[in-house]
Amino acid sequence: MFKHIEPDKSHWCIVEVDDHRSDRGLGAGGDPAPVQYCRLAQEATPLQRSLHRAAAVAPKSQVIVTAFEEYRCLWEPLLWTVRPERRFICDNRAASQLASAAAILSVAARSPSNVITILPARCSVIHEGILRRALHRAMADLSAVPEGAITLGMADLEEGIDEDYLVVGRPCVGRGFPVDGFARRPVPWVARHLKQSGALVASGIMLGYAGVFAAHISQKWPGVTRNLSQTVSTAAAIGEECEISSSLNRGVPPAVLHSLRWHPPAFPQRVFSVFSSGWSGLKSPRSIARRTEFLSSGAEVEMTGATSMRNSKPEVRVPI
Repeated sequence: MFKHIEPDKSHWCIVEVDDHRSDRGLGAGGDPAPVQYCRLAQEATPLQRSLHRAAAVAPKSQVIVTAFEEYRCLWEPLLWTVRPERRFICDNRAASQLASAAAILSVAARSPSNVITILPARCSVIHEGILRRALHRAMADLSAVPEGAITLGMADLEEGIDEDYLVVGRPCVGRGFPVDGFARRPVPWVARHLKQSGALVASGIMLGYAGVFAAHISQKWPGVTRNLSQTVSTAAAIGEECEISSSLNRGVPPAVLHSLRWHPPAFPQRVFSVFSSGWSGLKSPRSIARRTEFLSSGAEVEMTGATSMRNSKPEVRVPI
């Protein structure tokens, strides 16, 4: 069992649910849906596990979710604990980045010294305890990181499939490693070479000070930032979901929109290594099939909150 640690009230967590890739059938009907809504073998869905993970690093009242309106019927029954004003809903795929930026700005508006943890819902972890300890360790060491932001890099014995990689440099002042480069889903032989050279799988998990995240958004998207801040303030005042429309970036040159990148070195941050967590970013049908096959093989898997066999059926509360 995990030791319960009361999250600090300055800690906020953003769970990014709005990855819209449809690469798995869902249920008997086989309707396509992103993998974060699908059970891998008999395990809880990646979204369910991410929400449990978020509650371990931030108070439940400070968990924020970004989601895609099209899949409301899939995520809404699971987000009963997330207050409406903590839900940032994008109306189409072009607004996904806008929703994440709006969520960050909402926390920074309260205090730039708040700590934000960003968790992708599209992922799978075998050893949950290892990841949680890494998150708490990173939080404890954040004040010693000059950049004010940290990402987690995964190192597992098993070769990752279709993952992004962080090319790390030599240790310097402060904790963690600097990042010299980012490789987006390299071909297998390049991925093996990078791994042998010490590169880490990019998890997409980040944590840092709200002011650092907000400054990066303001620098890259000065005009869009003002519109987002107004939208966030209006939604917060009436206590309703923050609806993010792609019209907010109307008239903004594509080059400007593409300039907001969160991976290093575009966004300066340190990488902390996480060993043997059993990570998968589930970035392709091939990686999903491999993880599902592993979970269906009879291997014992550490579930959120306890160690449980793969046949354990998670309890899901649905509002009446």
